[in-house]
Amino acid sequence: MTVWQIYLYILPIGLGIMTLAASLLCLFAYLMSDDNATRLPAFNWFKRLLILAFLLLSAGVFMTFSHFWFN
Repeated sequence: MTVWQIYLYILPIGLGIMTLAASLLCLFAYLMSDDNATRLPAFNWFKRLLILAFLLLSAGVFMTFSHFWFN
């Protein structure tokens, strides 16, 4: 296995962590906002990014550990 293949296995984990951080920023914007015009989009983005983060983390952990544990 070459280095770039290992990188592709680990890449979804890093993207998932960055997406999780972005979702927490949206949660912070939702909690700190007083205006409903800002609160609703912030909460919608929080939900979207949280789902995407867990999908990326799940895929990355599955790909990484299934390759390194069972091979």
